[in-house]
Amino acid sequence: MALRLLLRSPLRPGALPSRVAGAPPLLRGPARPRCTAASPPASPPPLLQMPPMSTRKARIQQGGLISLSASFVRQKARETVAPAPGSFRVQTYTVPLGLPAEFALTKVFGFGRARSKALAREVGVHGSYPLSRMRESQRSYIRRALNAACIAYDTPEKAAGAALAKEIGLNIQRLKDIRCYRGIRHELRLPVRGQRSKTNAKTRKRMGRLN
Repeated sequence: MALRLLLRSPLRPGALPSRVAGAPPLLRGPARPRCTAASPPASPPPLLQMPPMSTRKARIQQGGLISLSASFVRQKARETVAPAPGSFRVQTYTVPLGLPAEFALTKVFGFGRARSKALAREVGVHGSYPLSRMRESQRSYIRRALNAACIAYDTPEKAAGAALAKEIGLNIQRLKDIRCYRGIRHELRLPVRGQRSKTNAKTRKRMGRLN
């Protein structure tokens, strides 16, 4: 009965019907929270700034269009590289510290890549590890080993430097004195181990010096 009266009652436009006794409550939306003191807005989470993917724009602003060339990039890279570390001397040989032992120790006569790698393994260094990054005790051991090899006149198989050069010179002179085939080839400055001499440029230069 109350619902029928509610439906029949005239309503003004925009006006809501008042509750009638015994009528069920009108359906409403969720209750809104009451206004309180204005709280500061929550700050957005910080965004991680990613590095720029390309430096073309910065390079153009700094050096113009020429800065995009490969030669300009290589020149700038050489300028930013740290200065090369020093070196140490073994008799008359200078061993650079900025190279791995496999290549740095080859500056000493008689130390090839295999012998240099073996000496580096003795101090516990493997791979392309420059001498400048080694401990001082490791470099000292390598320096002592090189000095010992350069004065090993009594043990030719362990000699290096001037000692090895002297041993090689004595061996060649012995072959020349006994007039064997290898000694004669040494005298004529021709290949000793069967290389061809017709198109050997280095041999032809040596033969031209003799003439």
